[in-house]
Amino acid sequence: MTDTVAESSSAAQNQEVVSRRGRRILGLVLVVLLLLLSLATFLLFRLLDPPGEAPVAGELLGIEWVRSIYGMSVAPEDQFSRTAAAAPGPDGSIHITDATHGAIMRFTPDGRYIESFRGPDADPLVVPGRLTVGPDGKIYVVETQNDRVRVLNPDGSYIGTFSVPKPASIAVSEDKIVVGSVNGFAILDPTDGSPVNVIGSRGQADYQFDYVHGVAIAEDGRIFVADSFNNRLSAYDAEGNRLWIVRTGKPSNRAEMIDGRLTVRELEDQALTGEEALQLPLGITIDGAGRIVVADMFECVLAVFDPEDGSLIGKYGTPGPEDGKFFYPTNVSYDPQRDWFTVSDTQNNRVQIVRLPDSSGGDDATAAARRVLDGPIRACAIPLALVILAAAVMLFLRRRKQQEASTTESTEIVGGSR
Repeated sequence: MTDTVAESSSAAQNQEVVSRRGRRILGLVLVVLLLLLSLATFLLFRLLDPPGEAPVAGELLGIEWVRSIYGMSVAPEDQFSRTAAAAPGPDGSIHITDATHGAIMRFTPDGRYIESFRGPDADPLVVPGRLTVGPDGKIYVVETQNDRVRVLNPDGSYIGTFSVPKPASIAVSEDKIVVGSVNGFAILDPTDGSPVNVIGSRGQADYQFDYVHGVAIAEDGRIFVADSFNNRLSAYDAEGNRLWIVRTGKPSNRAEMIDGRLTVRELEDQALTGEEALQLPLGITIDGAGRIVVADMFECVLAVFDPEDGSLIGKYGTPGPEDGKFFYPTNVSYDPQRDWFTVSDTQNNRVQIVRLPDSSGGDDATAAARRVLDGPIRACAIPLALVILAAAVMLFLRRRKQQEASTTESTEIVGGSR
């Protein structure tokens, strides 16, 4: 009997030793896993967060720089050359066209290259220009040289085309397609691309246009148009009836020779003069507050206008090659989920992601929370979750070990008292 008790006690001691050793090994493994996951999370955050120091805000005149995208990779042949457009999709991915690659290139919101679309092999894209992504994820891209707009599925597969003479810009909502052209703009049926209304002809007179390089559709259906060479901004209701028109600067198509110099005079109907005036308004978009945001190519700024009357709210940005500055920006789009703008910084051969003051349309706390959740932290969510899980398992095992030790100690005390 004594031998049996001794063997039983020895077996229990051996089991306790093995259990302790197992817990130590498991604890060591969890510590190593925790360290590795923490390192992976840190490295991923550093990868997604722009390297180096952000530009000094005061030097950017109101622009908050997020990041820049220079190409599909660091290889010279993969770099952009005169970016034409950049537009976010419903999932936040960024679609980019430029003069060299003849393709639509898609990137993650943090700037990583995903894939390229070139259309069907028998009829590839020809100098794709401005583009937009519809609410359903379909991609619309203008081909000015071929007098058409190409439509692709979100995966890049070909849907079809519809003809528009000299298209220059495009915007899409759930119930309409608006295409700007050399001669004016057209409202099209989204189901088949058939024209619903065609507004304007080419010229300098009222209700004439000279290269509509920017169109945008507001949530209430209003249409905003940038008439580039006439230097005018105008608004229309959902059917195409004009609501207001503002001449935003000297019209570049009115240049004349004065004393041997090419000169552009100010016109009597010019609403913006001096430092407020625009030089060449191109791409436009609508921000989260419903304001009109215009990319001015020659002044290298983003100008913000009141959608009710076209009055200027402010101008942001400054020319230069540094991140956060512009050199001939030609197109701008807005991502409401991340409250940022994608800007085709054409002569800097890049796309910049920037923010502007008061663009979210909501309270600052909500906008800030959305920015954080849609930034690098979102991409690091899985490693962070694993780190938290590993830490929770370690705490659970430690608590359990402490409880077992407390129970063993209580048992020994009770046994000893007997």
